[in-house]
Amino acid sequence: MSDIQPLSQEYHVFDPERREITVVVVHPPKRRYWLHALLFLATIFTTLCMGARMQDTFNHNLGLFSQDLDYWPWQWVLQDWRHRLLLGLPYSACLLGILTAHEMGHYVFCVVRRVFATLPFFIPAPSLIGTLGAFIRIKSPIRSRADLFDIGIGGPIAGFVVAVPVLIFGLLASKPLTGVAAQAAAQAATDPNAGLLLGFPLIFKLAHWTAAALGSHAAIAQFPVEGLYPHPVAMAAWVGMFATSLNLLPGGQLDGGHIIFAVNPRLHRPVSFLSIVTLLALSWYCWAGWLLWAVVLRFTGARHPDVPPSPPLDRKRRVLAFFALLMLVLTLSPAPFRGPASSVNDWLSKWRAERVQNQQPAQQPSKQ
Repeated sequence: MSDIQPLSQEYHVFDPERREITVVVVHPPKRRYWLHALLFLATIFTTLCMGARMQDTFNHNLGLFSQDLDYWPWQWVLQDWRHRLLLGLPYSACLLGILTAHEMGHYVFCVVRRVFATLPFFIPAPSLIGTLGAFIRIKSPIRSRADLFDIGIGGPIAGFVVAVPVLIFGLLASKPLTGVAAQAAAQAATDPNAGLLLGFPLIFKLAHWTAAALGSHAAIAQFPVEGLYPHPVAMAAWVGMFATSLNLLPGGQLDGGHIIFAVNPRLHRPVSFLSIVTLLALSWYCWAGWLLWAVVLRFTGARHPDVPPSPPLDRKRRVLAFFALLMLVLTLSPAPFRGPASSVNDWLSKWRAERVQNQQPAQQPSKQ
């Protein structure tokens, strides 16, 4: 018996220039299950390796991202892969659970709204977190602003719902910064070459305030989040919250851009511009990485799926848009990586100081 394939769909596509509706027929995309499976397995491996390094440094109370550690511990893991890969299981399972929930939130709404979309593409990467995230591709037009809103907001909500319990468990398992880890953190706060320091979003601090108010004896209640050594599960929650905040940036073709366009198409362009300006300011004062995201919004801000301007969103969806804003406020960290040279301004100041220092020896003989 042959596999059941989805039928072709007929779409009424809105042309914003001609202000008219055209009818198109879209055939279902060909599924490349082998590619999705291969990327997912590769991402499991890379996150297991990075999770194993995080768990090992946590167990031995070493600096999380100190300069002395190997940021790409592939050889270290493979030397005893049967035992060391298991160390990375909590981090890998929690992080991939958050990312999968996010992408399936998009995908399920695509299926419900009869919009063709691919399964999630996971991106393995030899990075500090083992992955560059995941994404799906929309393969057909979107029929209405309500469908666009549901598809756009479904991913962040699903990922956030999974990330919150992961965050709670991870923070309860975290411990105070002491010994070598505390020394590494103190050194990284003053020396940009000594390592990295994490900046925590508001939801981490909210968890600290809540645990303290409840009288918990866990470290998260006794110490501020900056004074904690995060367990690898808490690190998975940190990455999940960071990914959620990036997707909710209100502009371009990010999830936040889809939500803004669905709420009010006329607001999409000015809000995207305002987001770019805000990210440029954050890159100057807080974290240089926001400059890259400002560029991404600049080149994707003008493009957006064309959906009919009517009917507008109902009241429930407009209220839900405020929940998306709340998620952005809770998960966004202005400086996700802290340190003495984390912003564009810091880098320029450092460069000027080094330039002056290098010029001084050449000027001394002429003065004599």
